[in-house]
Amino acid sequence: MCVSIPVRVLAIEPDGGAVVDAPGGAQHVVLFGVDAAVGDWLLVHSGIALARIDPVEARARLDLINQGTGEPT
Repeated sequence: MCVSIPVRVLAIEPDGGAVVDAPGGAQHVVLFGVDAAVGDWLLVHSGIALARIDPVEARARLDLINQGTGEPT
Protein backbone atom coordinates (compact mmCIF):
# COMPACT_ATOMS: atom_id res chain seq x y z
CA MET A 1 0.00 0.00 0.00
CA CYS A 2 1.26 3.49 -0.84
CA VAL A 3 0.65 6.33 1.58
CA SER A 4 1.32 10.02 1.11
CA ILE A 5 2.03 11.86 4.33
CA PRO A 6 1.37 15.47 5.33
CA VAL A 7 4.56 17.24 6.41
CA ARG A 8 5.35 20.82 7.40
CA VAL A 9 8.06 22.82 5.62
CA LEU A 10 10.94 23.84 7.89
CA ALA A 11 13.23 25.38 5.23
CA ILE A 12 13.43 25.92 1.48
CA GLU A 13 16.74 24.89 -0.08
CA PRO A 14 18.43 26.53 -3.10
CA ASP A 15 18.51 23.18 -4.95
CA GLY A 16 14.73 23.19 -5.44
CA GLY A 17 13.95 21.09 -2.42
CA ALA A 18 12.74 21.59 1.10
CA VAL A 19 13.52 20.33 4.59
CA VAL A 20 10.32 19.11 6.22
CA ASP A 21 9.23 17.90 9.64
CA ALA A 22 8.30 14.30 8.92
CA PRO A 23 7.68 11.25 11.09
CA GLY A 24 11.09 10.16 12.32
CA GLY A 25 12.64 13.63 12.01
CA ALA A 26 13.61 16.21 9.44
CA GLN A 27 13.81 14.99 5.84
CA HIS A 28 14.67 16.46 2.45
CA VAL A 29 11.93 16.40 -0.19
CA VAL A 30 11.91 17.43 -3.84
CA LEU A 31 9.57 20.21 -4.97
CA PHE A 32 8.61 19.47 -8.60
CA GLY A 33 6.19 22.23 -9.59
CA VAL A 34 4.93 22.70 -6.03
CA ASP A 35 5.21 26.25 -4.72
CA ALA A 36 6.04 26.10 -1.02
CA ALA A 37 7.17 28.40 1.77
CA VAL A 38 8.33 27.82 5.32
CA GLY A 39 5.33 26.79 7.42
CA ASP A 40 3.33 25.35 4.51
CA TRP A 41 1.94 21.83 4.66
CA LEU A 42 2.79 19.46 1.83
CA LEU A 43 1.50 16.06 0.84
CA VAL A 44 4.61 13.92 0.24
CA HIS A 45 5.13 10.45 -1.20
CA SER A 46 8.54 8.79 -1.62
CA GLY A 47 10.39 12.05 -1.01
CA ILE A 48 8.46 14.03 -3.63
CA ALA A 49 6.02 16.80 -2.76
CA LEU A 50 2.75 16.12 -4.57
CA ALA A 51 0.76 19.17 -3.48
CA ARG A 52 0.43 21.94 -0.93
CA ILE A 53 -2.51 21.35 1.43
CA ASP A 54 -4.22 23.48 4.04
CA PRO A 55 -3.54 22.89 7.76
CA VAL A 56 -7.04 21.53 8.45
CA GLU A 57 -6.68 18.88 5.75
CA ALA A 58 -3.17 18.06 6.98
CA ARG A 59 -4.41 17.52 10.55
CA ALA A 60 -7.32 15.35 9.35
CA ARG A 61 -4.97 13.17 7.26
CA LEU A 62 -2.47 12.86 10.11
CA ASP A 63 -5.26 11.84 12.49
CA LEU A 64 -6.40 9.11 10.06
CA ILE A 65 -2.84 7.83 9.61
CA ASN A 66 -2.30 7.82 13.37
CA GLN A 67 -5.56 5.94 13.97
CA GLY A 68 -4.46 3.30 11.47
CA THR A 69 -1.00 2.92 12.97
CA GLY A 70 -1.98 3.27 16.63
CA GLU A 71 0.19 6.38 17.10
CA PRO A 72 -1.04 9.04 19.53
CA THR A 73 -2.75 12.01 17.86
